[in-house]
Amino acid sequence: IGTGLFVGSGGALASGGPAALVLDFAIIGFMLFNVCMALAELAVAFPISGSFYVYSSRFLDPAWGFAMGWNYAFNWLIVMPLESTAAGLVIRYWTGSVNIAVWITIFLIAILIINLFGVRGYGEVEFYVSIIKVIAVLGFIILGIVLVFGGGPNHEYVGGKYWHNPGPFADGFKGVYSVFVTAGFAFSGTELVGLAAAEAANPRKTIPRATKQVFWRITIFYIASLALIGCLVPYTL
Repeated sequence: IGTGLFVGSGGALASGGPAALVLDFAIIGFMLFNVCMALAELAVAFPISGSFYVYSSRFLDPAWGFAMGWNYAFNWLIVMPLESTAAGLVIRYWTGSVNIAVWITIFLIAILIINLFGVRGYGEVEFYVSIIKVIAVLGFIILGIVLVFGGGPNHEYVGGKYWHNPGPFADGFKGVYSVFVTAGFAFSGTELVGLAAAEAANPRKTIPRATKQVFWRITIFYIASLALIGCLVPYTL
């Protein structure tokens, strides 16, 4: 749960509309459910370091594994500066007096310092940051439900008003298709459960349970949050 929900959902809503937002995320979620289940089975049967990179080399072709490994490396080399930039954009919403480059530099230095403490230090930071994110998403879901049912300052029942006007889809099939990019990016990271198999004490027990929990929690958070966003914000805004 990161920039795909907190930042990218606004652009996806504008380009596809509320129905496209929920539909595309549900389709990508279903697709990733099958991928994650297959990865969990492989991780349980072959709990080795390298995960899907090694599986591709072993069961398909070394060239395929080579390409997948480099693609995955490039993915995170691109995502890290993207996440830092997105965090800077979020902060600039409240204060525009500081150049965004300053915030990006601060975040990159913080990431570097965290990595100096190794896996244990990273795990501790990730644990507390994840708690903050989950609390924020749950808080938004509760607030969104209250606002949709008329609990806002104006006590106006919103319901599915914006699904009727301006409508569920912003640009027909083109809009639906464009949201797939945001949805695919937003779900990235679910494969990290498979990477943890080599370090798990009992992968046969922990990996299947962790895979199911991670997938369903992320999917429910995304679908619920995006459905509420589509109810509260018109895509023409």
